Amino acid sequence: MHRRKLRLAIEEHRNPSFFLNPKISLLTHIWVVEEWLPSLGLAMYSEHFKSQLVDGRVLDTLTKKDLEKHLHVCRKFHQVSVIHAIHLLRLVKFDKQVLIQRRSHSEHMDLDPVVWTNQRFIRWVKSIDLAEYAENLQDSGVHGALVVLEHSFTADTMATALGIPTSKNIIRRHLTTELNNLIQPARMSLEAEAVFQSQKSRKRNVGHSSASRTGSLGHSFMRSYSRGTLDRSDKRYTSMRFTTWKSSQLSVS
Repeated sequence: MHRRKLRLAIEEHRNPSFFLNPKISLLTHIWVVEEWLPSLGLAMYSEHFKSQLVDGRVLDTLTKKDLEKHLHVCRKFHQVSVIHAIHLLRLVKFDKQVLIQRRSHSEHMDLDPVVWTNQRFIRWVKSIDLAEYAENLQDSGVHGALVVLEHSFTADTMATALGIPTSKNIIRRHLTTELNNLIQPARMSLEAEAVFQSQKSRKRNVGHSSASRTGSLGHSFMRSYSRGTLDRSDKRYTSMRFTTWKSSQLSVS
């Protein structure tokens, strides 16, 4: 993990223009240990993250295997919690100021739950008259990114995390109504944003394809280089040119 941290820092230093998130270097391992993990309700892993010096760049590369092998996050639920928290950082382009601002705006209003911390969810549970169960969320790994981005996270999952017995049907129905009212708009908003970005990306790719057909070698080359492979159309064109050249050589022979 130390070698990975060093390699990533060197790569960014060599070619800063290649990195899409310039603010990622500001996420130090101290911030990860002292602020980020506690906000997820996963402060129990702080010592492991601290010993591995996990900073923003390293977070962006973590896999579930890394979490289990190097950081001792063995519980599957906690692994998923960390993965979704990292995805949230990607959504805000690893800009902690944006994250702080969005959290402050939703501090006293039930909106933008995807950025909520573990502590904010505890306060929300208290606000819907379930205070007797609220403290069970402490150090549970339940936070906004997990609740909103993980579609298998349901009201039953939340009820289990809160320790609400299955026999408490009325309380569980109340929790289901309140949770759905909170997270469904957020999920729909994120899905709409994803569709918009997908359409925008598709239009950009169509524009690049048109440019390459009109003789813009630069765009075609950069597109292939950035993906690391040629487009299928480029491969077919290259193969066709090679076949034609080979045939001409055989005829000359």
